[in-house]
Amino acid sequence: MTHAICVFCGSQTGNDSCYVDAADSLGREMAAREIDLIYGGGDLGLMGAVAAGVTELGGNKIGIIPEFIASNLRSEVEQESHITVDDLFERKALMIEKADAFIVLPGGIGTYDEFFEILSWKQLGQARQPIGILNVEQYFDPLIQLLDHSEEKGFITSALRVQIQIETDPATLIDKIEKVARDKA
Repeated sequence: MTHAICVFCGSQTGNDSCYVDAADSLGREMAAREIDLIYGGGDLGLMGAVAAGVTELGGNKIGIIPEFIASNLRSEVEQESHITVDDLFERKALMIEKADAFIVLPGGIGTYDEFFEILSWKQLGQARQPIGILNVEQYFDPLIQLLDHSEEKGFITSALRVQIQIETDPATLIDKIEKVARDKA
């Protein structure tokens, strides 16, 4: 059973309300299934939308936030549900340690960094958790094409590539992630 999912996503909302709607839906689906949210700790952008969805249904969230960011958001991070760490490296390590799975929502450079880092750890056998991409309105189509291209050219193994679950619906994506987790148990 999946007890905690780490969600990587933007601290911005993007320019289409569908991104916020998807983030909120994911948070609500996680709370309904009693899956804790592990996230970057801010209540801005899609991060805030996922957290709000979890909170609305009484779910649990754990924000992991570096001190240099927390100092700018002090009112948000004084809650018991936040862990303040020294830097981004410690943040990622703690997210990986606490998560049973990862879901990536639309975002920018930070989101891509987090996705590729966990994918790299997975390739090296240092992370075993399932990874899912919520492909809202085909946002990740170029990334998916890049991954497929890298596999085709022999730089990503098909064994790694098939481990990335891709869906457009939050409930279906969580179902797939939980199936992968059960199959590995």
